[in-house]
Amino acid sequence: MPNRQLTPLLEAGELLKFQTLDRFATVFGKEPRRISDEQLAYAFLFVKQGNGHCFIDNVYVPLQQGTLLFVNPFCFLHLENTLYIQGVVILFTEEFFCRFPLHEQLLYKAIYSPHRRLFFQLSENETGSKYLLSQITTFGWEYRFGTDPLLKFDFLHNMLLGMVIYLHKLQLESENAYLDLIERYAKSQIVQFIRLLNEHFREHSNLQFYADQMNITQDQLATVCKKGIGWSPKAMMQEKLLRESKRLLLFENMSVKEISYHLGFTEPTNFVKFFQQHTGISPKNFKVEHCIKGLDKQNDVA
Repeated sequence: MPNRQLTPLLEAGELLKFQTLDRFATVFGKEPRRISDEQLAYAFLFVKQGNGHCFIDNVYVPLQQGTLLFVNPFCFLHLENTLYIQGVVILFTEEFFCRFPLHEQLLYKAIYSPHRRLFFQLSENETGSKYLLSQITTFGWEYRFGTDPLLKFDFLHNMLLGMVIYLHKLQLESENAYLDLIERYAKSQIVQFIRLLNEHFREHSNLQFYADQMNITQDQLATVCKKGIGWSPKAMMQEKLLRESKRLLLFENMSVKEISYHLGFTEPTNFVKFFQQHTGISPKNFKVEHCIKGLDKQNDVA
């Protein structure tokens, strides 16, 4: 599991940071970890040149010129091979980004909704790619050399907002969906549920537990989740359990039996059935298959 003594990526009270990818990777380290365990922090990672790869939870992400990652606070990022790539990283907190309810809705729809994507591969010749590249370049210039503090952070906020809007536009277009920010939702309740889920999903699979902790009914919890990010609480719980299952299978030296008990299953057979139902493959075969793919990818890089 992640080492809690790792150097923080954002200092206490720090809302925004821009740095080169090699500097970020040095501080981040080689272990899978979240952007921050102390606050809700997000990251844009943009690759300018070179080739490498990383993992977001269990998902293998090839890194090459034009790759843009959008990492949420609850993902485990694993920078396994970034030695030969150059790029930049923008770290920002929810406190910095969410100035109005509209910003909250947009961020949550983009990063937690069923339409979310972990990374984008931008073509150099696409208009949208040129827009994002210019935004990132201008962002770095203003972050380093902007002199008026109030104007500087307003400017940086607006550029971040534009990037999130554009990426969400790409997400929705890929699903033939549309942006729906009409329904208001209680952001604090969404955050509370996600935090509770990350803390207790191993020992509590009953939604009534989470509703009780939040002092609302199960129906109210369902309404908040569906209107806020487009998922039901049950689907969010299953998705979290499945992501953690895959991460443990790929990155931890644990048997299928050990993983099943670690995740709160009373019997290993129940875990195997759950995993196979949602992936179409057994946990053991999933691990073997991805180990073989990992070796193939390493050979390709070599």
